[in-house]
Amino acid sequence: MLNLLLVGNWESGVGYAWRMMEQFWVALARAYPDRKTVLCFPKVTTVNPDLVEAGIEIVEFNFDLARPLELARFIRQHQIGHLYLSDRAYSTWVYRLLRFAGVRTITVHDHTPGPRTVPKGLKRFAKGVSTRLMGADAYIATSNYVLDRLRNVALAPANRCFLAQNGVVPNTLTRQHETIRAELGISPDTLLVVSSSRATRYKRIDDIIEAAALLKAARPEANVRFIHCGNGPDFDFFSKLVMDRGLQGYYRLLGARSDMASVLVGCDIAVHASQGEVGLSLAILEFMSAGLPAVIADDPSVCQCIRDGDSGLLFRSGSPQDLSAKLLMLIDDPALRRRIGQAAQRTATTEYNLQDTIASVVTAVKAVAA
Repeated sequence: MLNLLLVGNWESGVGYAWRMMEQFWVALARAYPDRKTVLCFPKVTTVNPDLVEAGIEIVEFNFDLARPLELARFIRQHQIGHLYLSDRAYSTWVYRLLRFAGVRTITVHDHTPGPRTVPKGLKRFAKGVSTRLMGADAYIATSNYVLDRLRNVALAPANRCFLAQNGVVPNTLTRQHETIRAELGISPDTLLVVSSSRATRYKRIDDIIEAAALLKAARPEANVRFIHCGNGPDFDFFSKLVMDRGLQGYYRLLGARSDMASVLVGCDIAVHASQGEVGLSLAILEFMSAGLPAVIADDPSVCQCIRDGDSGLLFRSGSPQDLSAKLLMLIDDPALRRRIGQAAQRTATTEYNLQDTIASVVTAVKAVAA
């Protein structure tokens, strides 16, 4: 029986969306109890105990497509027949080499953000041939936006494309479970606006900071505060921007949090300004699941799960002025906040449940492995 190889792109201690990937890995390992499942990370630090409990063999190995011969040796050494990758090349000659080394099926799960250019003419012909001859056996899309991109940009054959919409665990906590207000000394009557993402510039946290500065200048009497949850390479840049805009105490960067479910139920409004996601940002779905009315950038690769005016509000991507105006709409209208928050929570619960996502991933992998 040939074994299944799962590939982690970052060191084993990295969180964020990769915590969801770990649940996929566990489910795939349990779906094949009669074969060994190997999981490689470029560096092994802390390991989620759920992975070990599922019987997954953890190996430190950098699965780098630029080192094809090392990959081929690794495939033979571990008798790998089925390969599950995340955010890797749609097609490459290296996949052909790995098939010669023993791989029978390759699945690529695409979470990569942003729009792409649709190929035309000879480039389209060449790309289509490459995908068919040197591509994967299955491509899993995290949203309909990504599914269309796989078909129209990567030119993956329709029968190789599967949809596994991003989902989250329903947030069943209520206001009595919140922790953040007491921790930060924020009074119950203060409106709390939350954002959550890695602290990187493409998440456009600077737009949120600028919108907060505009709001404070326009409505200094408004009893509102902002918090951002998440760490990352540009954390210091955003911290300096908060200082430069005179927002100390008004806008707080809290760093990484492991208690987001309870943080969110203590907030009133959410905001997400990223310039490119996959249509179903986990942060947005978590806002919705917590019953928060969210203001989301109108980039089509970001806002797919939001129905403007119903389950959220959209603002012009890259416009702190429009973001500030939409936030003021929610600040001034408690009934609007309540209506949108309730609609968002219903949508997240019925349409974006993580268990459905996991089942779709397992179904796709088993379909090609069969």
